[in-house]
Amino acid sequence: MTTTTVAPGDIPDLWFELPPGFLEFDLYEDPETRVLRMVDAVDGLFADATAEQKLSMVVSSEYILQTMITRGVEHVSSCLLRMPGDKLSQGTLFVMIERPEAGPQSQDRKGSATRTAVQWREMYPDAEVGLVMLPYGISALCIRDQELLIPGVLFGLDDPVPATVRQVQFNVPLKTGPGSALFVFMTQDIEHWDEYLDLLSGIMKSVSTEEPGGANFSGAVERQTG
Repeated sequence: MTTTTVAPGDIPDLWFELPPGFLEFDLYEDPETRVLRMVDAVDGLFADATAEQKLSMVVSSEYILQTMITRGVEHVSSCLLRMPGDKLSQGTLFVMIERPEAGPQSQDRKGSATRTAVQWREMYPDAEVGLVMLPYGISALCIRDQELLIPGVLFGLDDPVPATVRQVQFNVPLKTGPGSALFVFMTQDIEHWDEYLDLLSGIMKSVSTEEPGGANFSGAVERQTG
């Protein structure tokens, strides 16, 4: 299935593939309708999960989604996976296109990625920061843990609920002009981080300027535009 996240008539900057287990959110859907649909999906996929697990999954996803929408995100998807040992696991991916308001119409992509990596090292001294080469081109990479306080009212509690989240972000300078695509994935399931890195590696290797539907396109894999 092909899904676009750009306005009609615009030319997408890139496409990427989502592996099985990822579900894209409609950013313009009514929140109440979306939450009810998420509840139905979780009930169907994880019938043996506890009510607390299901509630936490739905509420956390909606909270993160609303936060990202206010930041101008263009793509949000969530994965619901069973890890080794039949453990229930969840993660969220979002993509933003960041463009400068003014400046040259072309960019030094290596220089842009390097500057981003330097900025991230200064902002997050405890993070793992570096540069990686993707098929699409060079990208800055940052992996860090952060402590979040989810409003307790979402769970019917008076106090905020603390949560430790591991996050990886890729800042990919665009081929189509100035600016970059920011891919961010986060999960509370730090125990299975290596498995998530394998999934994310496949997603980032699929980033391309080529339109879906070519000889190498598999209909079994959802192709996204950003």
